[in-house]
Amino acid sequence: MSRKKLLLVYPQFPLSYWGFQYSLRLLGRKTMHPPLGLITVAALCPKDWEVRLVDLNIESLSDEEILWSDLVFLGAMAVQKESLLETLDRCRALGRTSVVGGPMASGCPERVEGKADVLVLDEAELTLAEFLKDDEAGEPKKMYRNEDKPDITTSPLPRYDLLKLNAYSVIDVQYSRGCPFNCEFCDIIELYGRVPRTKTPEQILIEFDFLYNLGYRGPIFLVDDNFIGNKKNVRELLPQIAKWQEEHAYPYFLITEASVNLADDDEFLTNMRLAGFKRVFLGIETPSMESLKETQKFQNTKRDLAESVMHIVDSGLEVSGGFIVGFDNDQSDIFERQIAFIEQAEIPWAMVGTLTAIPGTQLWRRLEKEGRLHGLTDEKHNQFGRANFNTVMESNELYRGFLGILNHLYQPDAYYSRVLAVFDRHHAANHPNLHKAGYPIFKIGLLALVSSVVLGLKAPYRRSFWKYITTVVQRYPKYFAQALIHAIIGHHFIKYTAEIIAKEGVDLSGPPVAKVSQLTLAGNA
Repeated sequence: MSRKKLLLVYPQFPLSYWGFQYSLRLLGRKTMHPPLGLITVAALCPKDWEVRLVDLNIESLSDEEILWSDLVFLGAMAVQKESLLETLDRCRALGRTSVVGGPMASGCPERVEGKADVLVLDEAELTLAEFLKDDEAGEPKKMYRNEDKPDITTSPLPRYDLLKLNAYSVIDVQYSRGCPFNCEFCDIIELYGRVPRTKTPEQILIEFDFLYNLGYRGPIFLVDDNFIGNKKNVRELLPQIAKWQEEHAYPYFLITEASVNLADDDEFLTNMRLAGFKRVFLGIETPSMESLKETQKFQNTKRDLAESVMHIVDSGLEVSGGFIVGFDNDQSDIFERQIAFIEQAEIPWAMVGTLTAIPGTQLWRRLEKEGRLHGLTDEKHNQFGRANFNTVMESNELYRGFLGILNHLYQPDAYYSRVLAVFDRHHAANHPNLHKAGYPIFKIGLLALVSSVVLGLKAPYRRSFWKYITTVVQRYPKYFAQALIHAIIGHHFIKYTAEIIAKEGVDLSGPPVAKVSQLTLAGNA
């Protein structure tokens, strides 16, 4: 196969809750996550190819870099659509072949057809080789698809060496693909199936070693769709990670995503803590049992959700959570119920959004059959886009209630109260800090301290900030560095929420959110 010059381009993310943009600059980072899909694709290409990566979230893309290449590979999620399309236009204008894959194109090729020269969809372990063969022969097709699910024990070591590691807040590693559950709104099961496939423990430790030898120390996000989807295999993995971490003085602070049934297994929780896990994202969605049943999230109906969250926190992990409003069964009290639940469960980082019908999901197909879809209305695709279908609840009521939730949750005192509640539980549990030796807590803590002092001097809500810091020093001094990180992350939530609500100009004083909007935006800008 002829030697080629390959340019990987990762489109830009817009400002959003998930982007943490207002916090990253205070932590000396430029963006949250690296393009794991692209660097995995790079590892599937011929070894003698010359490969360059441009991540538009940390650097600009010049015409010269596009002209240098023979092929431009891009991958994106729906939220990156605008940046993706702009880059494709540039590639076409400069006469370079663009090849697009990733979840957005795989889930809905119509979004990029006519813009990209070639679509290499689904999982690259099955589709990329066919494209490379055809391209070498000078006869590439417009689209490559294969809906079979590859054995990811054959997936290569991603090209982490292409990354500017210090630009990212976390580095991503993937252990598994797929989820055993059947949530109606979820596109993961459509893209990757309901039978979770895992890498071997040896593969994961090789990836850990590779990153370690590159000099990386810090957070690693195991970006699995559901880390505990295949519990049998994860039980084998965790002790090996724990052994590796101990041998290397715990250089990695591990984060992942899981289903709430994680709370059912104390041995599992203990082994996660010993392996160095510190935070887990849970798809909680709603306290409404009727809405959970509607969306087929039955795994959340079999438990007291708040107690499950608090049990996970007591095990030594922090919990962040995803929440949704706009289900057909949501009543006008759902906004107050969501707030009450999040505060009862003491979840500092609560990501709330209105329900969106993603193309290709069961929800999309149901709403299409019912004639309720508005079409591909994904121009914004963040928490502040209105639903892209006719909701049962009146649209303005839903939107005002949704904004009312955010307005309440991200008042400074409300946010700090939830953080302190987590510290209280961890203080009572008294689990040892395994990361103190290898994790660069001094360097990160020093930067966080400087940034926090800036917040304490300049932030409009500085009175609340200093009250929070004083409480930490008096009651939870061992969590001081952690408290600073939470303050900096909270700055993003507080500032972004206030800006959006002010921009939207929605009156939150009357029904249905009068009770949850008593706190004003004063001091939050």
